[in-house]
Amino acid sequence: MMILVLGEILFDELPEGNRPGGAPFNFARHLNHLGCDVRFVSSTGRDENGVALLKVLLESGLNPNWVQRHPKAATGGVSVTLNKYGVPAYEIAANVAYDFIDFEELPAMSPELVYFGSLIQRTAGGRKRLHRFLETLPESVLRFYDVNFRDGCVSKEIVVPSLEQTDVLKLNDEELPMIGKLTGSALTEDKLADWLMERFSIRHLALTRGADGCALYCDGQKFEEPPGPLKKEDVIDTVGAGDSFAAVLAHGILTGTNPRQILKRATRLAEFVCTVPGAVPDDDSFYQSLLENPS
Repeated sequence: MMILVLGEILFDELPEGNRPGGAPFNFARHLNHLGCDVRFVSSTGRDENGVALLKVLLESGLNPNWVQRHPKAATGGVSVTLNKYGVPAYEIAANVAYDFIDFEELPAMSPELVYFGSLIQRTAGGRKRLHRFLETLPESVLRFYDVNFRDGCVSKEIVVPSLEQTDVLKLNDEELPMIGKLTGSALTEDKLADWLMERFSIRHLALTRGADGCALYCDGQKFEEPPGPLKKEDVIDTVGAGDSFAAVLAHGILTGTNPRQILKRATRLAEFVCTVPGAVPDDDSFYQSLLENPS
């Protein structure tokens, strides 16, 4: 299965040093570990950090030829601070290379799924370029919108056109009421999820709820999964946990996996990511175990 991933690649500037990151990049790396054919589209600057990230792409097994190099803009960066529970806060550099991805440079293609988020839409130009490209894709391509709100991208101008393109929606329990306000709905929780799916013809809606587990709405049903056995003392940080969940969700939908099994697998990987440094484990062994032993 071929999956097209659109969005940011950057360095997370953590207290212990820089780590490669960006939700779409993390999502792409997880899917690559899960055995998918991934085309990751982004842009870096022609600077030292850009060269370093292209090296990381190669080492991750992703093809760097899909990543553009902007002649003037710097490579993206995010200053990340963690609270005492390992939960991150972000300060994101503006007007960087991934704000200027030129989708018109891409060859014609028909992936099975295309993934996009909110951050690359924080500028009017970024939004216009992304949606112009999405409109060129065949209707058969599943559109996966990972809300993943960050400063500068919480707006009706981003959310409503994105939802209008969405077949698969992934968001967390803080983003759901924000989406409600931005779309003009006073509904909450299950009723809001059902309304969004009906209003925007969304086929799958996945909701992560931290310590309260997760839920997946599809085919007129709601499936739930409680949190796993993760202990607070085992958490290194939660950076990238949501991206791992999103990757398992996409993989499961494309392979026709049972919704309950999708949630079990997604929870297992997300919690494992919280116990290792960085957003993506270094080897394939956990992924192989995940697919072979879902429970």
